[in-house]
Amino acid sequence: MKIVITGSTRGIGKALANKFLEFGDNVIITSRSNDAVKEAIDEFGKKYGTEKVFGIACDVTDAQQVDSLVKFAVDKLGKIDIWINNAGTAGDKRLPLVETETSQIKQVIETNIIGTLYCCRAILKVMISQGYGHIFNMEGMGSDGKRTHANSLTYATSKAAIPMIKRTLLLETKNIPVGIHDLSPGMVLTDFLLKGDPDIGTKKIFNILAEKAETVADYLVPKIRKVKGTGKDIRFLSGTKVMWRFITARKAKYRFFDEMGNPVNL
Repeated sequence: MKIVITGSTRGIGKALANKFLEFGDNVIITSRSNDAVKEAIDEFGKKYGTEKVFGIACDVTDAQQVDSLVKFAVDKLGKIDIWINNAGTAGDKRLPLVETETSQIKQVIETNIIGTLYCCRAILKVMISQGYGHIFNMEGMGSDGKRTHANSLTYATSKAAIPMIKRTLLLETKNIPVGIHDLSPGMVLTDFLLKGDPDIGTKKIFNILAEKAETVADYLVPKIRKVKGTGKDIRFLSGTKVMWRFITARKAKYRFFDEMGNPVNL
């Protein structure tokens, strides 16, 4: 299969890319940093072969760069079976809205919403032309319209838009053989989640609900590769799974953090 993953030089994006490559798929790696893309390409190329993985820097908030990414992907792969909009940011700091810099609000909204829209628009043109393909948009805290936390308003607002993007695109792609789906990775233990050194109470929740990026990718990628139709939600943490994890929470004690909040298995 031919895969494109935005924001795939670290975290869950990189873990997804690695898992697709394990399956023998061809993958396009991309992020804003040329150096990060080169490093990831070198790493994956040594592991899976340089003919399996390609990369280009792309800032998804720039429509011209997104168009260039799509052209690069088509030139390298010939077709695109799966496109995953994973590029996202929560900004540099977790702060109340009244203390949040204008630049951070702009960065989060432009990356998480506008970037997703630019990518969906560009790749939809290709997939409609080739007559097939699947687009996955990455959910996050705020996507369910219920959960949120203080000091995260901009990020939660940006992720609340993801289900709306799917619902609207489903209407716009009716009778078109292109799948529009959402991905929900749950709590992934990356710099993104651990930013700002969360308190001990939060780390106890991480022990129960969070997972390493590789574990999440191991679960999600096989389901992504087998997806049929359109309008699917692929979730790592279902409501039933969350309930079971709390019921069996004693087994998760100190799984990633000890009683003082120090990392023990990251």
